[in-house]
Amino acid sequence: MRRVDATLRPNRHDTEHVFHMQRLYIKRLQLCFLMILGCMAAHAAPPSPTLAQRYHPGIDVTAYRVSEKYDGVRALWTGSQLQSRQGLPIRAPAWFTAGWPAEPLDGELWAGRGRFAAAQAAVAAGAPDDAQWRGLRYMVFDVPSAPGGFDARLPTLQRQVEAIGQPWVQAVPQWRVASHGELMQQLRAHDKAGAEGLMLRRGDAPYRGGRSEDLLKLKSFDDAEGLVVGHVPGRGKYAGQTGALLVQMPDGQRFRLGSGLSDALRRDPPPLGTLVTYRFNGTHAGGLPRFARFWRVRADQPPGEKTSQIGP
Repeated sequence: MRRVDATLRPNRHDTEHVFHMQRLYIKRLQLCFLMILGCMAAHAAPPSPTLAQRYHPGIDVTAYRVSEKYDGVRALWTGSQLQSRQGLPIRAPAWFTAGWPAEPLDGELWAGRGRFAAAQAAVAAGAPDDAQWRGLRYMVFDVPSAPGGFDARLPTLQRQVEAIGQPWVQAVPQWRVASHGELMQQLRAHDKAGAEGLMLRRGDAPYRGGRSEDLLKLKSFDDAEGLVVGHVPGRGKYAGQTGALLVQMPDGQRFRLGSGLSDALRRDPPPLGTLVTYRFNGTHAGGLPRFARFWRVRADQPPGEKTSQIGP
């Protein structure tokens, strides 16, 4: 029988050493994997913003908390920077967000009642202007990463705002109403004071992105946004100017928007691809707005696809 050289036989201690090293290597790989997952979670994108449906009679208002609807620019704090509701960065001065928490916040950059243009100008500027930003407040109305319904998240919101300790960061006041009639009284009072309207947040609803009846808006008028896809030449006294904007709705339908345009806007209309806000009174059977009138340009929103100018 052929002999095997003893030097080539595996040593029990050597084998145990190899197994030990393999186990250490596997544990190190597992640790590295867990660290990578932790880093990914720490830098994960904040939840997509919750969006509002319109309030309508028949809703149980006692299930909601009510607050003022601020006429400003929606802004989400990701834990490291401000973003628009479309996820685009908002360039704020470093002092404005200094000391803010690592957890997300949801709120509105607001310059005061009737001063939407000031908030929009500050946000839309290419470089942050200290003078413009000193006129803004960040009105915090939710903490997306906190567990539970809105009622359960409110104490966390209060603690976060108190910990920030900056006068321009404020928790949005929330209250309850007992009936639809009381809610409409609140709306009339806020309209008289110059507010844009009211918001209702369902007390037992978790923070979840998208549009639902978790969040409702109530205003004395309807408004919506559309994309400028053409300029309709004017006639008569508006000859040589813009008679109307051709506006495209999110569902693809188009209509002419001329009422409410100032003389300045007729001479120099919003460029193609601009988002504009219009007011209206209900809709026709086909979905087009009734008595639509131009309200303002949404310069803080990202432009849509450019469309060539059209004729009449």
